[in-house]
Amino acid sequence: MNVGLVTTSFPRHAGDYAGSFVGDRVQRLLADGHSVEVIAAGDGGPAREIEHERLTVTRIAAPHPGNEGLFYGAGAPEALEGGGAAIWFAAARFTAALAAAVRARAHRFEVVESHWLVPSALAAVAGAPGCRQRAYAHSGDVALLERIPFGRTIARRLVRAGIAFHFVSDELATRFAALAGAARPLGAVTPLSPPADDWSPRTGADAMGRRQLGLARPTVLAVGRLVPIKGHDRLLRACARAQTGRGAPGALEVVILGDGPERLRLGRLAADLGVRLRLPGFVPRAEVARWLRACDVYVQPSVRLANGRGEGAPLATAEARAVGIPVLVDSDVGRLAEGLRRGLHLEDTGV
Repeated sequence: MNVGLVTTSFPRHAGDYAGSFVGDRVQRLLADGHSVEVIAAGDGGPAREIEHERLTVTRIAAPHPGNEGLFYGAGAPEALEGGGAAIWFAAARFTAALAAAVRARAHRFEVVESHWLVPSALAAVAGAPGCRQRAYAHSGDVALLERIPFGRTIARRLVRAGIAFHFVSDELATRFAALAGAARPLGAVTPLSPPADDWSPRTGADAMGRRQLGLARPTVLAVGRLVPIKGHDRLLRACARAQTGRGAPGALEVVILGDGPERLRLGRLAADLGVRLRLPGFVPRAEVARWLRACDVYVQPSVRLANGRGEGAPLATAEARAVGIPVLVDSDVGRLAEGLRRGLHLEDTGV
Protein backbone atom coordinates (compact mmCIF):
# COMPACT_ATOMS: atom_id res chain seq x y z
CA MET A 1 0.00 0.00 0.00
CA ASN A 2 1.23 3.50 -0.81
CA VAL A 3 0.79 5.75 2.23
CA GLY A 4 0.95 9.52 2.07
CA LEU A 5 2.09 10.75 5.47
CA VAL A 6 1.49 14.45 6.19
CA THR A 7 3.21 16.02 9.16
CA THR A 8 4.75 19.21 10.46
CA SER A 9 7.90 17.98 12.21
CA PHE A 10 9.88 15.00 10.93
CA PRO A 11 13.54 14.06 11.58
CA ARG A 12 15.78 16.27 9.45
CA HIS A 13 18.97 14.27 9.92
CA ALA A 14 20.30 11.20 11.69
CA GLY A 15 19.59 11.37 15.41
CA ASP A 16 17.22 14.35 15.17
CA TYR A 17 14.76 14.23 18.07
CA ALA A 18 12.26 16.56 16.38
CA GLY A 19 9.36 14.51 15.09
CA SER A 20 11.15 11.31 16.05
CA PHE A 21 7.88 9.59 17.00
CA VAL A 22 6.62 10.24 13.45
CA GLY A 23 9.89 8.74 12.23
CA ASP A 24 9.16 5.68 14.39
CA ARG A 25 5.72 5.42 12.80
CA VAL A 26 7.26 5.52 9.32
CA GLN A 27 9.66 2.76 10.28
CA ARG A 28 6.72 0.58 11.32
CA LEU A 29 4.87 1.25 8.07
CA LEU A 30 7.96 0.32 6.06
CA ALA A 31 8.47 -2.83 8.13
CA ASP A 32 4.88 -3.81 7.34
CA GLY A 33 5.68 -3.65 3.63
CA HIS A 34 4.08 -0.29 2.76
CA SER A 35 5.59 2.46 0.63
CA VAL A 36 5.58 5.87 2.33
CA GLU A 37 5.68 9.37 0.88
CA VAL A 38 6.29 11.89 3.66
CA ILE A 39 5.27 15.50 3.18
CA ALA A 40 6.72 17.51 6.05
CA ALA A 41 7.72 20.98 7.12
CA GLY A 42 11.35 21.97 6.92
CA ASP A 43 14.10 23.15 4.65
CA GLY A 44 16.30 20.06 4.76
CA GLY A 45 16.58 17.14 2.41
CA PRO A 46 15.34 13.60 3.03
CA ALA A 47 15.78 12.35 6.59
CA ARG A 48 18.84 10.12 6.56
CA GLU A 49 17.78 8.47 9.81
CA ILE A 50 15.40 6.30 7.78
CA GLU A 51 16.96 5.19 4.52
CA HIS A 52 14.68 2.92 2.52
CA GLU A 53 13.90 2.39 -1.15
CA ARG A 54 10.16 2.66 -0.40
CA LEU A 55 10.47 6.03 1.36
CA THR A 56 10.46 9.52 -0.13
CA VAL A 57 10.44 12.78 1.82
CA THR A 58 9.28 16.14 0.49
CA ARG A 59 9.95 19.27 2.54
CA ILE A 60 7.66 22.31 2.50
CA ALA A 61 9.33 25.50 3.71
CA ALA A 62 7.80 27.02 6.84
CA PRO A 63 10.10 29.95 7.64
CA HIS A 64 10.03 31.78 10.93
CA PRO A 65 12.55 34.62 11.40
CA GLY A 66 15.13 34.03 14.09
CA ASN A 67 15.02 30.25 14.45
CA GLU A 68 15.03 26.96 12.55
CA GLY A 69 11.50 27.27 11.20
CA LEU A 70 7.97 27.46 12.47
CA PHE A 71 7.78 23.80 13.49
CA TYR A 72 11.29 23.29 14.87
CA GLY A 73 13.39 25.08 17.47
CA ALA A 74 11.09 26.19 20.31
CA GLY A 75 8.10 24.79 18.42
CA ALA A 76 5.05 26.11 16.60
CA PRO A 77 2.79 26.53 19.67
CA GLU A 78 5.32 28.82 21.33
CA ALA A 79 5.87 30.75 18.09
CA LEU A 80 2.14 31.21 17.54
CA GLU A 81 1.58 32.35 21.13
CA GLY A 82 3.97 35.26 20.91
CA GLY A 83 4.51 35.89 17.21
CA GLY A 84 1.62 38.16 16.33
CA ALA A 85 -0.27 38.41 13.04
CA ALA A 86 2.81 37.79 10.88
CA ILE A 87 3.33 34.32 12.35
CA TRP A 88 -0.32 33.38 11.92
CA PHE A 89 -0.15 34.54 8.30
CA ALA A 90 2.97 32.41 7.77
CA ALA A 91 1.15 29.43 9.29
CA ALA A 92 -1.82 29.94 6.95
CA ARG A 93 0.50 30.14 3.93
CA PHE A 94 2.23 26.94 5.01
CA THR A 95 -1.10 25.13 5.40
CA ALA A 96 -2.07 26.13 1.86
CA ALA A 97 1.31 24.98 0.53
CA LEU A 98 0.98 21.69 2.41
CA ALA A 99 -2.48 21.09 0.91
CA ALA A 100 -1.14 21.85 -2.57
CA ALA A 101 1.70 19.34 -2.10
CA VAL A 102 -0.79 16.67 -1.01
CA ARG A 103 -3.05 17.48 -3.98
CA ALA A 104 -0.17 17.06 -6.44
CA ARG A 105 0.56 13.54 -5.13
CA ALA A 106 -2.91 12.34 -4.10
CA HIS A 107 -3.32 10.15 -7.18
CA ARG A 108 -0.55 7.90 -5.83
CA PHE A 109 -1.97 7.49 -2.32
CA GLU A 110 -4.22 4.67 -1.14
CA VAL A 111 -4.43 6.18 2.33
CA VAL A 112 -3.36 9.51 3.78
CA GLU A 113 -2.09 9.56 7.36
CA SER A 114 -1.76 12.90 9.16
CA HIS A 115 0.08 13.77 12.35
CA TRP A 116 -1.48 16.77 14.10
CA LEU A 117 -5.04 17.68 13.18
CA VAL A 118 -4.01 21.23 12.34
CA PRO A 119 -2.48 21.94 10.01
CA SER A 120 -1.75 18.42 8.75
CA ALA A 121 -5.17 16.71 8.72
CA LEU A 122 -6.83 19.90 7.53
CA ALA A 123 -4.38 20.12 4.62
CA ALA A 124 -4.76 16.40 3.86
CA VAL A 125 -8.56 16.61 3.66
CA ALA A 126 -8.33 19.68 1.41
CA GLY A 127 -5.65 18.14 -0.81
CA ALA A 128 -6.92 14.55 -1.09
CA PRO A 129 -10.67 14.54 -0.44
CA GLY A 130 -11.19 11.23 -2.21
CA CYS A 131 -8.54 9.29 -0.26
CA ARG A 132 -9.05 7.20 2.84
CA GLN A 133 -7.86 9.30 5.77
CA ARG A 134 -6.53 8.63 9.24
CA ALA A 135 -5.15 11.24 11.62
CA TYR A 136 -3.21 11.30 14.88
CA ALA A 137 -3.82 14.06 17.45
CA HIS A 138 -0.85 14.75 19.72
CA SER A 139 -2.20 17.46 22.09
CA GLY A 140 -1.08 20.90 20.92
CA ASP A 141 -3.35 20.58 17.89
CA VAL A 142 -6.47 19.96 20.00
CA ALA A 143 -5.54 22.85 22.32
CA LEU A 144 -5.14 25.10 19.27
CA LEU A 145 -8.60 24.15 17.97
CA GLU A 146 -10.03 25.00 21.39
CA ARG A 147 -8.56 28.51 21.23
CA ILE A 148 -8.90 29.76 17.67
CA PRO A 149 -12.16 31.40 16.49
CA PHE A 150 -13.09 28.70 13.96
CA GLY A 151 -11.80 25.72 15.92
CA ARG A 152 -15.20 24.06 16.33
CA THR A 153 -15.94 24.52 12.64
CA ILE A 154 -12.63 22.90 11.69
CA ALA A 155 -13.24 19.99 14.11
CA ARG A 156 -16.66 19.32 12.59
CA ARG A 157 -15.17 19.56 9.08
CA LEU A 158 -12.62 16.89 9.94
CA VAL A 159 -15.31 14.62 11.37
CA ARG A 160 -17.49 15.02 8.26
CA ALA A 161 -14.49 13.99 6.13
CA GLY A 162 -14.72 10.49 7.62
CA ILE A 163 -11.26 10.51 9.16
CA ALA A 164 -10.25 7.57 11.35
CA PHE A 165 -8.97 9.42 14.43
CA HIS A 166 -6.22 8.31 16.79
CA PHE A 167 -5.51 10.15 20.05
CA VAL A 168 -2.49 9.70 22.31
CA SER A 169 -4.69 9.97 25.43
CA ASP A 170 -8.30 9.51 26.54
CA GLU A 171 -8.37 13.15 27.61
CA LEU A 172 -7.60 14.34 24.07
CA ALA A 173 -10.29 12.11 22.61
CA THR A 174 -12.86 13.54 25.02
CA ARG A 175 -11.83 17.15 24.39
CA PHE A 176 -11.95 16.75 20.62
CA ALA A 177 -15.40 15.13 20.82
CA ALA A 178 -16.63 18.16 22.76
CA LEU A 179 -15.25 20.46 20.08
CA ALA A 180 -16.92 18.49 17.31
CA GLY A 181 -20.24 18.31 19.15
CA ALA A 182 -20.09 14.51 19.42
CA ALA A 183 -21.89 12.69 22.22
CA ARG A 184 -18.92 10.40 22.89
CA PRO A 185 -15.19 10.23 22.05
CA LEU A 186 -14.34 9.59 18.43
CA GLY A 187 -11.71 7.15 17.19
CA ALA A 188 -9.11 5.14 19.07
CA VAL A 189 -6.63 5.92 21.83
CA THR A 190 -3.18 4.98 20.55
CA PRO A 191 -0.30 5.89 22.90
CA LEU A 192 3.16 6.41 21.45
CA SER A 193 5.83 3.77 21.94
CA PRO A 194 9.49 3.67 20.87
CA PRO A 195 10.96 0.83 18.78
CA ALA A 196 11.59 -2.11 21.09
CA ASP A 197 14.98 -2.97 19.58
CA ASP A 198 16.38 0.52 20.22
CA TRP A 199 15.09 0.91 23.79
CA SER A 200 15.62 -2.50 25.39
CA PRO A 201 15.38 -2.72 29.20
CA ARG A 202 18.48 -2.10 31.28
CA THR A 203 19.40 -4.22 34.30
CA GLY A 204 20.53 -1.24 36.37
CA ALA A 205 22.40 2.04 36.05
CA ASP A 206 25.22 1.68 33.50
CA ALA A 207 28.40 2.15 35.58
CA MET A 208 30.68 2.61 32.58
CA GLY A 209 28.23 5.04 31.02
CA ARG A 210 28.14 7.03 34.26
CA ARG A 211 31.89 7.38 34.22
CA GLN A 212 31.99 8.38 30.57
CA LEU A 213 29.27 10.99 31.09
CA GLY A 214 30.91 12.30 34.26
CA LEU A 215 28.04 11.43 36.60
CA ALA A 216 29.56 11.40 40.07
CA ARG A 217 26.36 12.10 42.03
CA PRO A 218 22.88 10.62 42.00
CA THR A 219 21.44 12.05 38.80
CA VAL A 220 17.92 13.16 37.92
CA LEU A 221 17.28 13.24 34.17
CA ALA A 222 14.66 15.10 32.12
CA VAL A 223 14.33 15.36 28.34
CA GLY A 224 12.56 18.06 26.37
CA ARG A 225 12.69 21.51 24.86
CA LEU A 226 13.44 24.25 27.37
CA VAL A 227 10.00 25.85 27.21
CA PRO A 228 7.43 26.52 29.96
CA ILE A 229 5.11 23.60 29.15
CA LYS A 230 7.86 21.13 30.13
CA GLY A 231 7.80 22.34 33.75
CA HIS A 232 11.55 22.15 34.26
CA ASP A 233 11.43 24.93 36.86
CA ARG A 234 9.18 22.71 39.00
CA LEU A 235 11.75 19.94 38.72
CA LEU A 236 14.53 22.21 39.97
CA ARG A 237 12.43 23.37 42.93
CA ALA A 238 11.53 19.77 43.81
CA CYS A 239 15.20 18.79 43.77
CA ALA A 240 16.04 21.79 45.96
CA ARG A 241 13.44 20.63 48.50
CA ALA A 242 14.79 17.07 48.40
CA GLN A 243 18.32 18.32 49.07
CA THR A 244 17.13 20.50 51.94
CA GLY A 245 15.40 17.52 53.53
CA ARG A 246 18.67 15.59 53.39
CA GLY A 247 20.70 18.53 54.64
CA ALA A 248 23.08 18.18 51.72
CA PRO A 249 22.96 21.02 49.16
CA GLY A 250 24.38 19.90 45.84
CA ALA A 251 23.85 16.22 46.64
CA LEU A 252 21.85 15.71 43.46
CA GLU A 253 22.68 16.59 39.89
CA VAL A 254 19.95 17.46 37.40
CA VAL A 255 20.51 16.89 33.69
CA ILE A 256 18.05 18.25 31.13
CA LEU A 257 18.61 17.18 27.53
CA GLY A 258 17.24 19.78 25.15
CA ASP A 259 17.49 23.46 24.37
CA GLY A 260 15.22 26.46 24.01
CA PRO A 261 14.39 29.98 25.19
CA GLU A 262 14.27 29.02 28.89
CA ARG A 263 17.93 28.03 29.04
CA LEU A 264 19.27 31.14 30.77
CA ARG A 265 16.36 31.39 33.17
CA LEU A 266 16.70 27.77 34.25
CA GLY A 267 20.44 28.21 34.75
CA ARG A 268 19.88 31.22 37.00
CA LEU A 269 17.11 29.46 38.93
CA ALA A 270 19.31 26.42 39.56
CA ALA A 271 22.11 28.66 40.86
CA ASP A 272 19.69 30.49 43.17
CA LEU A 273 18.33 27.19 44.50
CA GLY A 274 21.73 25.58 44.94
CA VAL A 275 20.92 22.77 42.51
CA ARG A 276 23.64 21.36 40.30
CA LEU A 277 22.35 21.58 36.72
CA ARG A 278 23.79 20.37 33.44
CA LEU A 279 22.30 21.50 30.15
CA PRO A 280 24.02 19.55 27.34
CA GLY A 281 21.61 20.98 24.75
CA PHE A 282 20.05 18.89 22.00
CA VAL A 283 21.68 15.47 21.70
CA PRO A 284 21.17 12.75 19.09
CA ARG A 285 18.41 10.33 19.94
CA ALA A 286 20.82 7.45 20.51
CA GLU A 287 22.57 9.62 23.10
CA VAL A 288 19.26 10.04 24.93
CA ALA A 289 19.15 6.27 25.35
CA ARG A 290 22.71 6.37 26.69
CA TRP A 291 21.77 8.97 29.32
CA LEU A 292 18.66 7.01 30.30
CA ARG A 293 20.78 3.92 30.93
CA ALA A 294 23.27 5.83 33.08
CA CYS A 295 21.10 8.09 35.25
CA ASP A 296 19.23 7.17 38.43
CA VAL A 297 15.72 8.50 37.86
CA TYR A 298 13.75 10.09 35.03
CA VAL A 299 11.27 12.88 35.79
CA GLN A 300 8.50 14.28 33.58
CA PRO A 301 7.21 17.46 35.29
CA SER A 302 5.01 18.74 32.42
CA VAL A 303 2.41 21.38 33.24
CA ARG A 304 -0.82 22.67 31.78
CA LEU A 305 -0.41 26.25 30.61
CA ALA A 306 -2.85 29.05 31.39
CA ASN A 307 -4.28 28.78 27.86
CA GLY A 308 -5.22 25.13 28.47
CA ARG A 309 -2.44 23.57 26.42
CA GLY A 310 -0.77 20.52 27.89
CA GLU A 311 1.26 17.57 26.65
CA GLY A 312 -0.51 14.49 25.41
CA ALA A 313 2.00 11.67 25.86
CA PRO A 314 5.65 12.77 25.76
CA LEU A 315 7.71 10.23 23.83
CA ALA A 316 10.66 10.65 26.21
CA THR A 317 8.53 9.23 29.04
CA ALA A 318 7.69 6.17 26.96
CA GLU A 319 11.38 5.76 26.13
CA ALA A 320 12.32 5.99 29.80
CA ARG A 321 9.77 3.35 30.72
CA ALA A 322 11.02 1.08 27.93
CA VAL A 323 14.61 1.37 29.16
CA GLY A 324 13.51 0.64 32.72
CA ILE A 325 14.86 3.67 34.57
CA PRO A 326 12.57 4.67 37.50
CA VAL A 327 10.07 7.23 36.19
CA LEU A 328 8.45 9.96 38.28
CA VAL A 329 5.59 12.05 36.96
CA ASP A 330 4.02 15.02 38.70
CA SER A 331 1.32 16.01 36.25
CA ASP A 332 -2.42 16.00 35.67
CA VAL A 333 -1.88 16.31 31.93
CA GLY A 334 -3.06 13.83 29.31
CA ARG A 335 -1.59 10.35 29.19
CA LEU A 336 0.77 11.21 32.04
CA ALA A 337 -2.16 11.49 34.42
CA GLU A 338 -3.93 8.45 32.97
CA GLY A 339 -1.09 5.96 33.16
CA LEU A 340 1.66 7.30 35.40
CA ARG A 341 0.16 9.46 38.16
CA ARG A 342 2.54 9.67 41.07
CA GLY A 343 3.73 12.46 43.35
CA LEU A 344 7.15 13.98 42.68
CA HIS A 345 8.92 13.02 45.90
CA LEU A 346 12.55 12.44 45.04
CA GLU A 347 13.42 11.27 48.54
CA ASP A 348 11.28 8.17 47.87
CA THR A 349 13.57 7.07 45.05
CA GLY A 350 16.66 6.48 47.17
CA VAL A 351 18.76 8.90 45.12
